[in-house]
Amino acid sequence: MTRVIENTNNVKNTKRRHHIKSSTIFVIVMLAYSVLHFLLMWVGVNFNSILLSFKSYNYFTGDYEWLSGSHLFDNFKAIFENIGKDVDNYRSMLFSSLAFFVVSCFVTLPISLFFSYFIFKKIVGAGFFKTIFFLPSIIPLIILTTIYSITVGSNGPVGQVLTNMGIDASNLFLTHSSASWMIWIFCVWAGIGYDVVLLTAGMSRIPRDILESCKMDGVPSFKEFIRIVIPLTWSTITTLFIFGMMSVFNVFLQPFYLAPKVNTTWTIGTNIYFASKGQIALNAPAALGLFYSLIGAPIIVGARSLLNKFFGEVSY
Repeated sequence: MTRVIENTNNVKNTKRRHHIKSSTIFVIVMLAYSVLHFLLMWVGVNFNSILLSFKSYNYFTGDYEWLSGSHLFDNFKAIFENIGKDVDNYRSMLFSSLAFFVVSCFVTLPISLFFSYFIFKKIVGAGFFKTIFFLPSIIPLIILTTIYSITVGSNGPVGQVLTNMGIDASNLFLTHSSASWMIWIFCVWAGIGYDVVLLTAGMSRIPRDILESCKMDGVPSFKEFIRIVIPLTWSTITTLFIFGMMSVFNVFLQPFYLAPKVNTTWTIGTNIYFASKGQIALNAPAALGLFYSLIGAPIIVGARSLLNKFFGEVSY
C-alpha cells in the first residue's frame, strides 16, 4: 500500500514538474518576441540616432563620418541657426505641439475618466460602449483619418446635412482656418478609447469591500468618484497624463494625414518627420530628435514626480 502511494505521488510530482516546465517555456517564447522587438525597434533605433547626431554624411563615399574637435556639435549648431532664420515657423510649431498636450491631458483624459467611471459602475450597455470607445484604437491611423476626412468633408454626411440646412460647408472643415481644431477633435475622438480601457482596468482593481462600504454609508456617486475612485486609480491617471505630455513629440501623422497642406498644424514630430523624409543624410534629423528629447525628458520626469505627490502610494 505504501509503495502504491509513493508511486502515485511520484506520478503527480512528475506531471507537476512537466506542467511548470511547459508553462515556463510558453512564457519565455511569448516574451522573447516582445523583448527582441523592443531591443531592435526602440533601443537599437534610438541608440543609432544618438550616434548619428555626432556624425556627418559624406556624399562622395556614401558613408557617415564621426565629427570631432570643434565640429563635434555642428549638427546642433545647425538647429539653432535654422531656428534663428525662421523664428515664426518654429514658434507656430511649438504652439501647435503644446496644443496637443492640452488636448490630451486636459480634454481627452477628463472625458475618458468620466466615461470610464460609468462603465465601471456597469450602466446599461457598458460592454457595448467600451467596445465602441476602443474601436478607434485598433484601426490603423491612415484608415481612421480617411474615414474622419470623408465624414466631415464637404461631400460627406456632415457636409450634406449642413448643405441641406442652407449652410455652405465647402470651406468649413479641414481648411486653413479650421484645420487645427478639427485635428484636435479627431485626437479626442481617437484617444478616448485607449484611455478608457486602461482606466476601467485600473478601477476594476479597487476592492469591492470599499465600494460596498460607500454604498451602505450612503456616499453619493460624485463623492465616491472624487474621494475613492480617483485616488485609488491615481497611478493609472498619472501614466496617461505622462503619455499625454509625450504627445507634444509623438503627434505628427495626424496633421500630415488630415491637413498636409496646412503647415500651421505642423508639430515638433512633423518637423522631424519631414526633415528625414526622402533625405539621404539623416544626421540632421537625428540631432533634432535628440535635441528635443534632452529638453522634454527632464520636464516629463519632473511632472511625474510632482503628480506622484498628490496622493500617496496605495497597495490593495
